[in-house]
Amino acid sequence: MSKKKHPAARTGGTQRTPIIGSVIIKPPVRRVYDVGDWRAALRAADNGRVKQLYDLYDDAMIDGVLSDAVQKRIDAVTNSELTFQTAEGEEVPEITALMETTAWETLLSEIARVRIYGRAAVEFGFTPEFSVTPIPPKHINLDRKVILREDSDDDGFPYEGDGFLLVLGHRRDFGLLLKAVPYAIYKRGGFGDWSQWLELFGMPRRVGKYNTYDPESRRLLEEAFEKAGSAPYVIIPKEAEVDTQESGSGNGASYDEFRRANNEEILITILGQTMTTVQGDKGARSLGEVHKEVEEGKNRSDLRFVERVLNQKVVPVLEARGYPVSGGRFIFPQAVEQLSVSDVVQLSSVLDIPQSYLHDKYAIPAPQDGEPLARSMTASPFGLPSTDDGDSEIRNSDRTFLQRLKDFFVKAPHGGATAGSPHILMNDGATMEDRLISGVAAGELQVFSPELFSYISGDLISAVRPAFRRNTANADTSYAYGLRDDAFVTALEMNLFHFSAGKTLAEIQALNGAFRESSSYTDFEKRAREICGTFNRTWQRTEYETAVLAAESASNYHRLMAKKKLFPFWRYVTAGDDRVRREHRALDGVILGCDDPLWKKIYPPNGWKCRCRVAPLMRHEAAGVDPGEMRRRVSEYFDTAEWKAASAQGWDTNRSETAQVFAKDQQYIRKFPGKAAKSLLQLYPQDYGLESLNKRIAASVTPRPVYAGAADVWYDAHQILEDYMGRKVSLRRKVFNFHTTGAHSYRVPYLDCVTEALKDPDEVWLNNYSKGTGEFTNLNFIKFYDDSAVNVVCEIKEGRVYEVKTWFEICTGPRGGSRSKASRLKDPRWKYRRGLLIKKS
Repeated sequence: MSKKKHPAARTGGTQRTPIIGSVIIKPPVRRVYDVGDWRAALRAADNGRVKQLYDLYDDAMIDGVLSDAVQKRIDAVTNSELTFQTAEGEEVPEITALMETTAWETLLSEIARVRIYGRAAVEFGFTPEFSVTPIPPKHINLDRKVILREDSDDDGFPYEGDGFLLVLGHRRDFGLLLKAVPYAIYKRGGFGDWSQWLELFGMPRRVGKYNTYDPESRRLLEEAFEKAGSAPYVIIPKEAEVDTQESGSGNGASYDEFRRANNEEILITILGQTMTTVQGDKGARSLGEVHKEVEEGKNRSDLRFVERVLNQKVVPVLEARGYPVSGGRFIFPQAVEQLSVSDVVQLSSVLDIPQSYLHDKYAIPAPQDGEPLARSMTASPFGLPSTDDGDSEIRNSDRTFLQRLKDFFVKAPHGGATAGSPHILMNDGATMEDRLISGVAAGELQVFSPELFSYISGDLISAVRPAFRRNTANADTSYAYGLRDDAFVTALEMNLFHFSAGKTLAEIQALNGAFRESSSYTDFEKRAREICGTFNRTWQRTEYETAVLAAESASNYHRLMAKKKLFPFWRYVTAGDDRVRREHRALDGVILGCDDPLWKKIYPPNGWKCRCRVAPLMRHEAAGVDPGEMRRRVSEYFDTAEWKAASAQGWDTNRSETAQVFAKDQQYIRKFPGKAAKSLLQLYPQDYGLESLNKRIAASVTPRPVYAGAADVWYDAHQILEDYMGRKVSLRRKVFNFHTTGAHSYRVPYLDCVTEALKDPDEVWLNNYSKGTGEFTNLNFIKFYDDSAVNVVCEIKEGRVYEVKTWFEICTGPRGGSRSKASRLKDPRWKYRRGLLIKKS
């Protein structure tokens, strides 16, 4: 492109004599440097004399690795797209032409060098054309704010206020080279040592033998070896013996390791990593990508620095020369974090985004009039006129590009007060909160979210299980862990499944309510994020901590009950810090017999996040305790407002006996078996992304085992079974006989399926089995074989019994072979695979 001269740059004022013409630039002093020279140069630079240090820098840049790393940092700036835009977002042709000159590239390079050398300076020229002349760093005196005529001078040309000079840097900042140069010096010395080693030990030695009685032959040998090259040689008499002993067993590898180590330190100092320049021994692709991200992060930092210098320092220079840059700014697009499609869609609600920007960003051509779109919406998004009257038609030319972009990436919901709010197709980085909001807006999550249920229940169950896995050697410790009461633990988990399901229903209900009440998608999203934050962070944290404490308390309770003959008395103990409730502190030290009915009401926890516990006491340890006084203290506690509030919330029971973390009054939807169960009964495989019964059977390659022996023989070996969690499941004789004799004897061949389904189920559903209503107390362990599906139904009774209730092959059609469409609650293909899915494979 032709180099245009801006008219204003050629006019006005006295012609200025460039400073650079008066600066005497000498070549750097080149000699053998060592680390001592580096330290001496640094001390001199600290005192304001930088010549020696920058001469050392220039000499060190002969190192290929160092110079290449520095050039990569600079190239990342000069090769990046740079634009100049006015306040109206328009380009300026004069500046665009300026940025295409070699002088402009020199300017960018010198600005980028500031971080490498610690300082940089250039002199601008505008006649007869735009020019940029670098000034060597050793001629820049930042202490006196002058440009030195000679690099050893103390004074020079002042640069402050000179509109043709750009000087950058800070005192005592000598750039990244200060840290990298020592490694280049080490490496250079190492190479010298390595060369000497190779000369001594890497070349073959020649041995010449001469006749002792013929001195002339010795002279001739010496002359021949000298002319044959520089390889070492030895001349000895034929009669002599020479032993050569190696000085070490090395092969020079240590020098190579030393070289590699210095190269890595240089690269880490300049680039922040190594693998984009040299390949290490562990050059995995994933590790290389991480290293690349580190380098790109430094590049973005450099771009932002250069951008700020251009806008703060260079723009005023150009404006003073008459270039139309007022109110404009230079921009490196790469320095800005890239926006995803979902980011653009969300920003569109608060920013006016030009069509041209989006067309260029996503390389999407603008559609022509009447051209069909990639996807059309079934309802109008925000900002689009309604087409409900059936007469008006919105052409592509009438729609903004953003609206067409929404059409491509979103689907409109089917209802709600904010009709048209977008259901954004989530990318891989979308959070569960994003998916909840999108699903509610699209009308896809009106009652329940399997993902949300899995998150809540998984989090709470992870809080409970550790309390029943620990082993405690001493029964008289304050806490007693390690209980393996499988029925109790399973019942405790079922309580958490109930609680999590109710909470999921309540949260989805709250989100849909916010959706109906919102005036716009932006309004809904704001409300929804507040709701999700309250449910899934604030309340979930309290519930998690309560679950941990309840599980520890329950584990302790069952251990103490097993040792109550040894420890017939229990003492109420608080955490003993300033966080303890005043009312609970009044109970601290209360001692009651382990069978005292008061423990049914005050056994901890006694409130949300209550950390109180019970400690066991032997009989002699409770000697002298006044039972009446102890009960009086408890009675006073019952009169407090704290107790009355806790009692109303369900904390007036010993949940270690009822196998509950959360009582019914603490459920988000109270009376869970009634209201919540009705909604949860409508959850079927497709709600969890599962295939139908017949499709799952067709996909299975597992052959069904057939038991051919006597039923009693099998039962003798399987009265106690194990589920997939390793928990014991009982099979009572009465239940077994009912299912293996008389009209039900056809189930005997399925006995081995019972053990397989419990131990390795494909699906586990929590529901009420065959009842239309009622509590979810049944677990359906379903196993798919290549010709059938077998269901083993287990039941939890009062937190004490975990037993097999029945087992059978699931019919693959409506009951009785009827071709009529049966209700899902009666159709065996659906009735067992419904409710809460708590495990799938």
